[in-house]
Amino acid sequence: MSSPFLSRRLFVAASAASAVAPFVLSGTASASTGDLVDHRLGGSVDRAFGYLNAVLDGYQQGSGLRLAQSYNNESGLMTTAFVYDNALAVIAYLSRPSRENVRRAKVIGDTFLWIQNNDETFTDGRVRQAYAAGPMLFYGGGPEFPGVQRADRKAAFLWPFGFGGSAVGDVAWTALALARLYERTRERKYLDGAVTLGEWIVGNSVSPYRYGGYLGGVQGDGTTKQRWCSSEHNIDVYALFRGLAKFTGDRAWKTRARVAEDFLDAMWNPQGRFYWTGTKGANPADDPNEINPSPVPEDVQTWAYLARGDRGRAVDWTADALATTDRGGVSENSQLPAGYAVSGVTFSDVSKTLTGPVPNGTGNNNRDAVWFEGTAHLAAALVARGDRGKARGYLGQIASGQTALGAGQTVGLTSDPNGGRLSNPGEGGTWTGTALPARSGVVAASSAFDTGFGFGYFQNQHVGATSWYLMAALGSNPYRF
Repeated sequence: MSSPFLSRRLFVAASAASAVAPFVLSGTASASTGDLVDHRLGGSVDRAFGYLNAVLDGYQQGSGLRLAQSYNNESGLMTTAFVYDNALAVIAYLSRPSRENVRRAKVIGDTFLWIQNNDETFTDGRVRQAYAAGPMLFYGGGPEFPGVQRADRKAAFLWPFGFGGSAVGDVAWTALALARLYERTRERKYLDGAVTLGEWIVGNSVSPYRYGGYLGGVQGDGTTKQRWCSSEHNIDVYALFRGLAKFTGDRAWKTRARVAEDFLDAMWNPQGRFYWTGTKGANPADDPNEINPSPVPEDVQTWAYLARGDRGRAVDWTADALATTDRGGVSENSQLPAGYAVSGVTFSDVSKTLTGPVPNGTGNNNRDAVWFEGTAHLAAALVARGDRGKARGYLGQIASGQTALGAGQTVGLTSDPNGGRLSNPGEGGTWTGTALPARSGVVAASSAFDTGFGFGYFQNQHVGATSWYLMAALGSNPYRF
C-alpha cells in the first residue's frame, strides 16, 4: 500500500455529466447463470463490455498484441495501461466466456506473455507496473513509444511516469489472469507464465522481518526491494499460490501460500473488526517490524473475504465505516450535478476526514466521494457471502454512476495531425480521439478524492472499476478457481 512508486493509481480529474435519476435494481437474477444480471442490469453490463472492447481496440484491432488503456485520454496519463487493470479485464471477459470474450482475454494474456519475454533488462519473466497501450510522445526530448512494442521490439514500460517498478500485487494479479486463462483454455503457456511470475515473487519478495509475508516488490531500478509488506498484496499472493498448487499439483505452492496467510492473520485487528493495511517501511525512518495503523483501506477487507471466505466481519466493517453518499450541490467539493446523488463506499477511513488538495489533481478532497471500484469490491464480497440483495443495491448505484458520469470522454487516435509524429493526449499539441460508447465505462470516483496514501481518484472512466463491476454483477470471484 504505502509505496514510493504508486500501485496502479495516479489520475487527473474530468468534469461531470448531466444529471439523471438514480438507478434502482429490481427483479431477480437468473438461476441458471448464478449472476445478478436481470432485465434492469443487463443493458448496463452489455455497455460495460462495450467499453472494454473500445479501449482494447483503441489503437489496434484483431489478434495483434495490445493492452487496454486504463483511463480515458482526459485523465492526463495518455495511453498508460496498468497491468493490474488489464488483468482484471481478462477475468471480467472470462466471467462471461463467449467465444469473442475469450478471444479478447487471450489477446491480453498473450501480450502479458510477450512482455515477460521482452523486458529491456531482465529475463526472469517479471512484469512492470504499466506499459504503453498506444502511441506516446513525451515532449522536450523525451521518448516516443509506438505502442506496447517499442521500435527496438522491447516492451514499452513507462519509466517516464515512474511506472517501471514491479509491485508484488501487480505481478500476482497478472499471474491470476494467466491462471484463469489456463483454467478456461487448458493452454499450457498460460500456466507456465503464471508459474514464472509466482517464482519471481518467491525469489524476490520473501520478508525477513517480524511478521513475515511477502514484501511490496522492487522499485524502478529493478533491484532495490521495498521494505514494507502490504496486506492487499499478500491476499493476492495467497490466492495465486493456492491456484498454482491446484493446477500444477506441486504442494510447495501451498506452503508458500501459508506464508502470506500467516501474515494476514497477524494483520487482523479483532477489536476493530478489520485488517491493518500492512507493515511500515516506505520511509527510511520506518521500522518494517511494526504494523502501519493508518489509513485503513477498503480493499483489504473485501479481498480477504473473497480470497479466504472467513472473517466476514471485515466486510460488515467496510459497509458501515466507509459508507458514503455524494450529493451534487450539497456535498462539499462535489463534482456531481445539483440534485443527483450516488452512494457506496470510499477508499479508506482517512478519505472521510481529509480536507486539503487532492494529490495529482485539482481542488480539495470530497469527503463524501464514492469510490466505484471499491463499491464493486464490496458487492462482489456480498455475492460471495450470499447477501445478494445487498449486493444488488450497490450494483444499482454503480450502474447509476455509469449512466450519469463520464460522458464526452475519449480514447484512441483517429488521425496523425503532426505529419508523421503522433501527438500525445494530455501532453500538448493537437490530437483527435474516438468518442467512448455512451453510458459505458464506470468512472473511478463520483468526485475527486484523496485516498490517504498520497494519491487521488478522479471522475474518469476506468478499466479497473468497470471490470470489478462486471465481475460482481456476473457473480465471479477473481480469487477462486
